[in-house]
Amino acid sequence: MTEEQLLNLSTTLCQARVAVGLLAVIFLALGLALLHPKADNALRALPRARKTGILLSTLCWVWVGYELILHPVDLLAFMTTPVTLVTVVLCAVLSVFLLSNLLCARAIGGLMMLWPMPVILLVREQVTYWRLIPVTVGYVSLTLGMIVVFYPWVFRVAMDWLTQSGLRYRRQALSGLLLLIAVGLVVTLFRLGEVVGE
Repeated sequence: MTEEQLLNLSTTLCQARVAVGLLAVIFLALGLALLHPKADNALRALPRARKTGILLSTLCWVWVGYELILHPVDLLAFMTTPVTLVTVVLCAVLSVFLLSNLLCARAIGGLMMLWPMPVILLVREQVTYWRLIPVTVGYVSLTLGMIVVFYPWVFRVAMDWLTQSGLRYRRQALSGLLLLIAVGLVVTLFRLGEVVGE
């Protein structure tokens, strides 16, 4: 193996570890946030939180624009960088005005669809079986994200179900699941780069 190939492998491994580490922190933060006593009120208000929706929706469109500039799609090959930037701004503004109902839910669904691909692309070359944890979590997130984007009311119903009076164990169970995923991601972080079966 040449020195350049070794350098590329080392760089990819470092990027994969950073991505998995960030993902672990996010899942840990979400899991701990669900344990907060005031989490019920926040979750019930989340689907219709306008300011949060505008912020997250803008983040989604910026992310989409960045991906289109970095990885052009054949179907959209006519879109130069300036055209992409104008389109992103236009879509972000139209989203706020035309999709204002449950905008936050749609934006969360968008983020659930966007984060898996860069992470999966970074860890798929790793030879350890532990890579299957972020890959599996990514595909589950992608699937749920598509449902939420197309049917945002599902997110509102889920938040209502999660915060029903006297059924706090539901929220605690979800918190436990998120924390368990975070632990799996931390283990993956340290196992990346190992040989299969070791």
